[in-house]
Amino acid sequence: MKFDSIVIGGGMAGLSAALRLAEAGQKTLLMASGQSALHFSSGSIDLLESDGDPRTALPAFMAEHPDHPYSKVGLTNIEASLADLQRHCQEQGLPLFRQETNHQRLTPIGTLKSTWLSPHTCACLTDAPAPDAILLATLEGFRDFHPALAAANLATHPRFAHCHIMTGEIRLPQLAEFSRNPHEFRSADIARLFDKQQGDQPDLLADLAREICRIVHESSDPGCRHVVLPACLSLGLVGPRLAELEKRTGCIIKEVATMPPSLIGMRMQEALKRRFLALGGTFLTSERVLGARYEGDRVIGVHSQNGDDQLFEADHFVLASGSFFSRGLESRLRGIREPIFNADVLSLEERDAWAGRRLFDHHPFMGFGVKTDDTLRVMRGGKPLTNLYGAGSVLAHYDPIKEGSGSGVAVATGWQAACHILAGV
Repeated sequence: MKFDSIVIGGGMAGLSAALRLAEAGQKTLLMASGQSALHFSSGSIDLLESDGDPRTALPAFMAEHPDHPYSKVGLTNIEASLADLQRHCQEQGLPLFRQETNHQRLTPIGTLKSTWLSPHTCACLTDAPAPDAILLATLEGFRDFHPALAAANLATHPRFAHCHIMTGEIRLPQLAEFSRNPHEFRSADIARLFDKQQGDQPDLLADLAREICRIVHESSDPGCRHVVLPACLSLGLVGPRLAELEKRTGCIIKEVATMPPSLIGMRMQEALKRRFLALGGTFLTSERVLGARYEGDRVIGVHSQNGDDQLFEADHFVLASGSFFSRGLESRLRGIREPIFNADVLSLEERDAWAGRRLFDHHPFMGFGVKTDDTLRVMRGGKPLTNLYGAGSVLAHYDPIKEGSGSGVAVATGWQAACHILAGV
């Protein structure tokens, strides 16, 4: 099978590269090994931890970190890649919110996390004043969102000092069909129940609206009009469903990402996958790439677990296979390894030096990964492979947790790798 370009990895970096290539008219194959890290993410896009506009902080940051992936992409291209992501998501009915500074997304434990882009349905703190009252509610039996814990943490934030934060529990008898254990409902279980509603069945959304009205009325502030629910009302696009709930209740209803699986992250992946397929791309899932064949300093093809006799050939390749979590990097006794191309990696030989002594210390292993040249071409044996580019968390020289840059780097490097391919760099 011969393609113009093959992208290895179905996460944010791989999808960003694949979308750019397919939209430019390239015959593009994306090979995904299964669930990506998006199934465990908030669905928000972090650019850089910053009190103000992170775009104004980036030039100094890149000057201080010349090997950082952002430095190899450049500010103009970083902004262009994020604008492209917003456009693709908008096309698929998943609009993303942003302002001129980082906004703060509510996490499932009630802390606030700075981020750059978030789906419009997410509970976020923006430049606007926090509401005077807010109700955090969950569904009876749902184990992955605990309103009391979230409320206690949120109350410690100065922006909510004046806010009356309440909690409530929604009772839906329909959930009894998951009778194996009344306290083992997961977000995907509840979402499937809402999604399979038929016209001749009792209106589950109407029941939910009545329950929201009940807990608001029974709360200590019945005038409250801001309600936060766990993200569990649809596996697909939830905007229309939340809009209908708002119409029936008179409340402003937002959702918060839950403990994994995160439906907000899953929706993001599915929206971008649909967009890629609509642009003519080919998507193979459960297709783990195991190795490659070469002609000199060029990759001519890759093979998967189905056998090395079936070669997927292309003119160009993008390695967006993820970090340790996605098995894009493998940890060994005396270092790490990139398993597909045996690419050059940044690591430390002494394993005791990989991590800090305390949980919240700096951990050097977070910066481990594949080395690339200034155009993101993957290094192998000290030289770049001329038609293989790296993108996302497989790359070295950045710490996504410390910097608050993980998904931003994924989008920017995936998009830029595609641009290099299209430019013939």
